[in-house]
Amino acid sequence: MMAKRGLVERTCELQSAMGFPVRMKMIKVLGSHQEAPLSVSEVAEKLQISQPTATKHLAILREAGWITREQVAREVHYRLNLDTVAEFRMLIDLAFEHAFTPCVNGYDCETCPFMATCI
Repeated sequence: MMAKRGLVERTCELQSAMGFPVRMKMIKVLGSHQEAPLSVSEVAEKLQISQPTATKHLAILREAGWITREQVAREVHYRLNLDTVAEFRMLIDLAFEHAFTPCVNGYDCETCPFMATCI
């Protein structure tokens, strides 16, 4: 489910989105509640943060694709996006797999024909 961005850009986008401790905790909380997605107030309560703070951080995670949201009556429920987890693991594996080989395009990712897999 990789977007039209290359390996480097997408990996950095995902990493940046989860680059705050509270967001990593949100990923853990939502991942451990896959069978029963949580509302903003439930996430905030579990992490002992305010609802506006939870909303802000959930929006950042959602924009990057880490989580999905579903309207349920008057509440919005959030769930960890397992496709993005798999994508991130694949991207990290590719990044380290190719970290020990010279770049065939002079480190110019924008014009590289291999930008999606960084070979």
